[in-house]
Amino acid sequence: MMDSTRKLIVGYDLCDDYTQISCYSYKTFEPILVYPADNDDNPLIPTALCEKSELKAWVCGKEAVECAREGEGVLIDGLLHKLKHGEEVVVSGQKYSAVSLMEKYLRKTLTLIKNYFPTEPITRIVVTLCDMDPVIVEGVYKALSMLGIEKDRASIISHGSSFLYYALSQPKELWLNDVGLFDFNQNGLNYYQISINRRANPMIAGLEKKDFSDTMNYSVLSNRNVDKEYSFEIIANTVLYKQIISTLYFTGRGFDGGWADNVIKSLCTGRRVFVGQSLYSYGACYAAKELAGDSSLDNIILINDEMTVSSIALMAYADGMTREVVLADAAMPWYEVNESVDVIPEDADNIELVIRNIMTKEVIRERLPLNNLPERPDRMTRLNISISCLDKTKLKVAISDLGFGEYYPGTGVLAEYILNI
Repeated sequence: MMDSTRKLIVGYDLCDDYTQISCYSYKTFEPILVYPADNDDNPLIPTALCEKSELKAWVCGKEAVECAREGEGVLIDGLLHKLKHGEEVVVSGQKYSAVSLMEKYLRKTLTLIKNYFPTEPITRIVVTLCDMDPVIVEGVYKALSMLGIEKDRASIISHGSSFLYYALSQPKELWLNDVGLFDFNQNGLNYYQISINRRANPMIAGLEKKDFSDTMNYSVLSNRNVDKEYSFEIIANTVLYKQIISTLYFTGRGFDGGWADNVIKSLCTGRRVFVGQSLYSYGACYAAKELAGDSSLDNIILINDEMTVSSIALMAYADGMTREVVLADAAMPWYEVNESVDVIPEDADNIELVIRNIMTKEVIRERLPLNNLPERPDRMTRLNISISCLDKTKLKVAISDLGFGEYYPGTGVLAEYILNI
């Protein structure tokens, strides 16, 4: 096994306004922040690029903002927004895709790590995003690939997942009961709560998210007619009512300026409270450490707000016996559930799916009728069973008739079913 002191473990919090980078220190056994050279007291790196007109050289972060301010180039920001919408940018007569701009930004910012770890290549990097739009996720993966960092070294997770990894990597007394997080960023206020089922083996840590961005957002902060402190206190007291919370975390630039300090102080009673801006980067770093093989959370299944809570299996005759063939495990992001299998049905009337909820232990057996299937001799029909998710609670099952060789041509899609999981 690789010497852990030679591993370079990176957590990368990529937001549309700012980015933060951390690396795991095997000396202190916790993540350390990577600070830009021109910004020693602030780990927040503006998510922006600029090409210096005279030098034709790209710069990023604070330097890019200052470069544009001084008229030495045009600021390119909103990089995640550009990825989501496939926007292109023309600079000095040259066209750049959103993915190539993201590659330039990642390349520039990741070189900052060399100030801390001059020689080690990245062992594992986890990028955490606020918006897990599949187009953005794929765009970031492509940009990393352009840097030579493939999926065997890179993962992309949500802010919710980062919170799970961060909270459960803390001393156990901090997650003796439930754990809460108030996140106030440019998208508004969200509340996350981690609940742990200790009776399950392995333990299951589930995450619930509540969105208060309609009530609390950046425009509210600047509106003098709104008592933002009172509004936040009402929200906090409502979500925490009768909840047994060991620890509360507060993150996001929306809490800057001290306006919420009195409310936060009042929430300290009987709880540990932490306020800071690096939670997601640190959480991504802990996730990267887990994925690199230095696992401390082996006995806990983490279920974030985008994951399915059920496994999906097909009853089939295989290896001389009828058994469950697992198509998708529980604790997968719903948008990654995309499996298909070809079967030759013994009974051409229906297929049977087994849905097992790991949270409630409930088992549901769904028999899906095979309508419109042509009359054929036994074992002369081949079906394709394809599953995907519409969201974390709805499973789409498509059944297609593939026929059987040249004698029995396929008839295509027979049926589609939407199941609750």
